[in-house]
Amino acid sequence: MQIALAIFQYVILLMCLAMWAYRLLAKRRTGELLSLRQHDVSPIGGVDIFATVMIWFVMSGLAFHFVPIVRGLKNFIGEEANPAAMLEFTGWIMLFQLATSFFAAAFFLLRHRRVTWLGQSRTLARDLLIGFVAALMLIPLVMLIQLVVTQLIPYTHPTIDSLKENFSEATAIWAWIAAVGVAPLTEEFFFRGLIQGWLQRTFDYDEPKEKWVVGGKVTPNSNRETPNELPFQKQYRFWAPIFITSVLFAAVHAGQGPAPIPLFVLAIGLGYLFRKTGSFIPCVIVHVILNSLSLTLLTLGIMYPELMPVEAEPAGAILFW
Repeated sequence: MQIALAIFQYVILLMCLAMWAYRLLAKRRTGELLSLRQHDVSPIGGVDIFATVMIWFVMSGLAFHFVPIVRGLKNFIGEEANPAAMLEFTGWIMLFQLATSFFAAAFFLLRHRRVTWLGQSRTLARDLLIGFVAALMLIPLVMLIQLVVTQLIPYTHPTIDSLKENFSEATAIWAWIAAVGVAPLTEEFFFRGLIQGWLQRTFDYDEPKEKWVVGGKVTPNSNRETPNELPFQKQYRFWAPIFITSVLFAAVHAGQGPAPIPLFVLAIGLGYLFRKTGSFIPCVIVHVILNSLSLTLLTLGIMYPELMPVEAEPAGAILFW
């Protein structure tokens, strides 16, 4: 089994290198790593982000008070928390967060009459392919950075620690629900779809300040790009929303040891994908594959410890709450 795992790792590494070589050759021909797709400008305003956060707090509050009662959970928080109860409680909290995303999307649909800036069904197949290719390019890089930084700073995560302490079929299922089924959708919807989409509009268009607050359709002829614009100005406008969103994304994972470092690199890649495609679906695919691979390696390490080096740690980006 060790040989099979080693072969799998080398195959993934070779595919990663092949994808980078292919895209870099394409960049030499076209000047771009990924061609820009024409897409809708986000109608999001500051009030929409505020409303989403408020809905999140309400839903989290409901989950915090009623889930333990309905499920009969005890000792699910604190230093003496029961690992199984904590993982189940975390899973329910994440499901409520997913419900928050759906409520927020419904709110945007009613308020702005569209949510197409998050992606469209006619591009779904291409978005899935882009996400898979991007995962091959980004995940080995993120895991390599994770491997390096964990040699200097111990990696900690409550879900991972709980899973190690009390591994069972039930705890594994709840970990997969939270990390793979929910976290990628909720995180990418909020960080890329809402925050980065809003920042892109702010940096790309010169509109009245109230538009940044209330949102709505883009003001006609308000594009900041001009014939005399210097190259560094265009690059600044392109990368600033990605950088700001990546810093925020890494910051919410503070407290997980060195996780914010590789997650910042991951977020730069995800932000670039969203900037180029106008869809958060490729970002979700990368996130799902990363979290699936992380949990798979963690599970193998628990069930077959002889397969994994003692110092090996799963990649970050498991959860956000």
